[in-house]
Amino acid sequence: MLPDLQPSSQLRLFLLPMLVICLQCSLPADEKFTIVHDLAFADHAPELRLALYLPESTRPLPCVLAIQGGGFLPQTGKGYRGMAEYLAGHGFAAALVSYRGRPTHHFPETLADVRAAAAFLHNNAGRWNLDPQRFAAVGGSAGGTLAALLATAGDQAAAESRIQAAVCFAGVFDFISRFQDPQQRKLQPAHAEKLVTNQAWIGTPFAPESSVWKQASPITHLSSGDPPVLFLHSRNDATVPWLQSKQCHDRMQQLGLISELIVYDDGGHGVAPANGKPREEMLRFLRTHLQVKPPAGTSDH
Repeated sequence: MLPDLQPSSQLRLFLLPMLVICLQCSLPADEKFTIVHDLAFADHAPELRLALYLPESTRPLPCVLAIQGGGFLPQTGKGYRGMAEYLAGHGFAAALVSYRGRPTHHFPETLADVRAAAAFLHNNAGRWNLDPQRFAAVGGSAGGTLAALLATAGDQAAAESRIQAAVCFAGVFDFISRFQDPQQRKLQPAHAEKLVTNQAWIGTPFAPESSVWKQASPITHLSSGDPPVLFLHSRNDATVPWLQSKQCHDRMQQLGLISELIVYDDGGHGVAPANGKPREEMLRFLRTHLQVKPPAGTSDH
């Protein structure tokens, strides 16, 4: 039995958890999309579901996995509905992805969940009118880390989980430098608490030479052929140091990879600066690297 289809053309506002990136999203009044709810996508974890937002289109759609953050705790993705609606309102299919997390499940399992969502969408691209050559991932905080892992951590050779771009808001990209670098520790007053929660997700005690902590870090997996990544961060982020984004961006530049870094003076961990426009930067980046023209009559606001 096919899942119910729910037409929607109105923006709904949601209060997001503190660690979830919160972007003010608006939807063009004339832009309609359909929501396909409750899609099981992972044989290894049948309880996981995704919701797929599909704008009206006669051509195959670019698809963005919208990955909610939240301290690497289990997520349903529902707190990122504003992001999915914003993307769908600007011509992208958007998938709200659920995943398992700490303390019961650790980073390899969480990454397997996100990869399974990408593979499910690739394998069902024809059913939903998706273009498997134009996939991306967007995430904030822990979701930004997972988007980067999806872009870099091995499996890029597997066509069924490949993405062509990633946008990361305030993510962690090197778990070792986050706690080893004195400058980064200074920028996060609660670094001792974050060490405990990150350790619970990674699944092994912190050690600077730990291969497990390195494997959990997207920066470890950077290699030629990785897709373009946009990093957005606020300099006054007291949860995840902005130097995490700079460090990963700099490494990508050294490797000759396509990377952009935008750092705002304010905005906190939510990357919500008073005068910046991070959502428009995300849209510009996705349109560039997924080769998407703006829908006629839409606004980026």
